Amino acid sequence: MSRGINESLKKLESMIESITPKTDIHHSFICVNDATGIVTPLSDRYDAQREFTFNIISAPIDDGAAGLSGRKRITIELEVRYMIVKDFGFNQRMILEDTSYIIDKIKGPDYDFNTTGIISVIPGSSSIDAVQDATGEAIGLVSLIQFDLLYLES
Repeated sequence: MSRGINESLKKLESMIESITPKTDIHHSFICVNDATGIVTPLSDRYDAQREFTFNIISAPIDDGAAGLSGRKRITIELEVRYMIVKDFGFNQRMILEDTSYIIDKIKGPDYDFNTTGIISVIPGSSSIDAVQDATGEAIGLVSLIQFDLLYLES
């Protein structure tokens, strides 16, 4: 078994990629930092629609009861990039729908513990920010969803 952080992130990637969006169904979720090779960073991808990355916010800490379980906890920020369309209300509603779907999806419970080691995913805060070019012009939007991942490494 190779359960742990790598398998856990692969599982979360596939869970998010399996979401069928409610609005603009022609653009599905695509992970662009899946640890399989060098890729263009999300911040440099123009016209990206629902491309996402996982940003590790904190290194693993022991999260077990009295340190006996071996359970680990890390904080991750999911970043989903969107194009700007002329109707900002459309953008905003689409991103809010997607954020809601992602939160529901990553809460599980279908984590395949024996393979991934995922014990739980605890959603935290979320926000929407503008992506700006060098001149300060908004060239995209990004949804940020923070969550804690509890897992076992073996």
